[in-house]
Amino acid sequence: MRRMSNLAFNQDFPVASGRSGLKAESPVVLGRDLENPFDVDAVGVWLEDIPGIPLGWLYRKDSNRPVVLQALDRGATIQGRIVLRPSSVTRQQRQKAVLFWL
Repeated sequence: MRRMSNLAFNQDFPVASGRSGLKAESPVVLGRDLENPFDVDAVGVWLEDIPGIPLGWLYRKDSNRPVVLQALDRGATIQGRIVLRPSSVTRQQRQKAVLFWL
């Protein structure tokens, strides 16, 4: 099933990764972020070519998060891609989202 979730962007990602921008359609992997000190059930989103630091996380109240956690606990590998959607705030800003299949 096709699913889409907004991405809570990791503000430390640009400095830690050396990347200043994010391309739409970039491949990502979803997994438990065991290093997250604020949320024991954090679902991290990593760019496939930068596995050292999460690009961001699924929001805690995201309706897809429980299903993702169940799939990860069963050993599933969840891959997806970055989608840039128009923001509801301004037309110039783009909301980062992750598109994936379960």
